[in-house]
Amino acid sequence: MTAPLWQDQKEGRWFTRIPVTTMLNGAMLTLPLHVVTGKQAGPTLGIVTNVHGDEFLPTTAIRTMIRQLDTAKLKGRLAIISVANPLATAGFGRLTPEQHGRTDLHEVFPGNARGNTTQMIAAAITANVLDHVDAYVDFHSGGSGGRLQARVDYNSKASDDVKAKSLALARAFGMPFTHENDLTGTATHYMNLKRNIPGANPEMGGSYLGPENTALYTQQAIAGLHGMMAHLGMLDGKTKPPRQLDFNQQARHEIRPRNSGYLVSNYECADDLGLLIKKGSKLGEVIDLYSYEVLEEMTAPVDGYLFFSRYSGVVGAGTQAFALAEEAASRWLD
Repeated sequence: MTAPLWQDQKEGRWFTRIPVTTMLNGAMLTLPLHVVTGKQAGPTLGIVTNVHGDEFLPTTAIRTMIRQLDTAKLKGRLAIISVANPLATAGFGRLTPEQHGRTDLHEVFPGNARGNTTQMIAAAITANVLDHVDAYVDFHSGGSGGRLQARVDYNSKASDDVKAKSLALARAFGMPFTHENDLTGTATHYMNLKRNIPGANPEMGGSYLGPENTALYTQQAIAGLHGMMAHLGMLDGKTKPPRQLDFNQQARHEIRPRNSGYLVSNYECADDLGLLIKKGSKLGEVIDLYSYEVLEEMTAPVDGYLFFSRYSGVVGAGTQAFALAEEAASRWLD
């Protein structure tokens, strides 16, 4: 394993671009890498954002965070890929716009340097970041469509020891929900199973939420990363996580419309997350934009805590509109 150039960096901030492949327009596809090195020795935390191209809230929050970070107080180093899938981001979409193969970067790690473009991107991230860090954050948010969420996922397929360390890292982020999820194919799964390294996937906020909620989630993202760094001993001021609801895939209930149309959501405020919704309660309805008729009402299938909701707006059939953590199948972490 070849050590990357950034491991020789002294205290301060450093930026480079990692070459991936030549594109049809003749330009080189590169990945942006930011490295922030502290004055004192310590662990290296890898952070990757924009694995999905329309999930840009985390990277804007990280920009603010690293500008404010005092490297004299930092123990260790941050290695950050600020835009993991530039082609998806340039297309304002979730997936890589290419002709063949699997195009969701979130599903192809550790990648393949001789695969399709998506796999090449994953391989470059693995070689230049994942193989050289001590803990990992795969930072996601809602994409286009006005989504509210505030949870951190950890991998159900990890060993017991790595899972426990990943849960502790997830808890340190400070969101109200932690979710034991199947992360097969993701960078976190690679870190857990191939390198025995803890990892966590924050899923918070979204795009185009307006100034109030955008500011709220930005502040929470910065505070969450500070909490993780304190947990890892990279910053002083480690604090106890708040009371959190932990749930697994069996407790997760996604409510998806059967019809495309205009979703009228009954839950559009960030404070709505965490509400206990009783079985049968109306979550929203889908309206036909042509006939103006109500196509369907969406109701809670179980008593559960709301951990995902959409703003009112146009939705496609089968799109996740709401999600509940079933009360009877979840546990509180104090």
